[in-house]
Amino acid sequence: MESTKKDETLKALVIVDMTNDFVYETYEYEGTLYEGKLVAPLGKEIVDKIARLIIKVVKGGTVSVLRLPKDHPNAFMNPELELKISEMGINEVFMTGLVEEVCVYINSLGFLERGFRTNIVKGCTAPFDEGKGREAFSELMECGAKMVDDIPDDIKVILLLEDEHDENSEEIKSGEWPPHNMKGTPGAMTVKPIRDMLEGRYS
Repeated sequence: MESTKKDETLKALVIVDMTNDFVYETYEYEGTLYEGKLVAPLGKEIVDKIARLIIKVVKGGTVSVLRLPKDHPNAFMNPELELKISEMGINEVFMTGLVEEVCVYINSLGFLERGFRTNIVKGCTAPFDEGKGREAFSELMECGAKMVDDIPDDIKVILLLEDEHDENSEEIKSGEWPPHNMKGTPGAMTVKPIRDMLEGRYS
């Protein structure tokens, strides 16, 4: 994809941590039933809403889909994120996913700090704690983020930022998460309804 010209806006739909272990108490993969490790209770409610956004984006024409793993709540700790979005010329993002007061908050702030127009799509994020989620969004709006009811028709990039860590990751070593190994497991996979919408579209 070519870089944007001056004053052009290249928009990206950002989907944060919509993976099995964060969304479902139990889920099936290749005939085996698994238990989610870090379930956000309201996560299930936004799966179909995000899938519908993907349908809207894909219907708009040619779309690049990128998946970048992270072993830290801040996806910018993976230097590939900044490199990719700079190469592509992305300058506006529409945030969705989990969870409002942690990864959605931290990564929205990361985009804001780097000068991106940052939008949060109403009804397409979920918290662990609803009160903390409201506080996080209030702070983000003070920092310049906007709450929007829908996404525009001209989004050209879908960006998946997803937890994929092992027992040596910063997240686990911090003691803030229960010890478990997510990397390479079905728990780290994008939930099936969203994965199905993206099937064959990774670049």
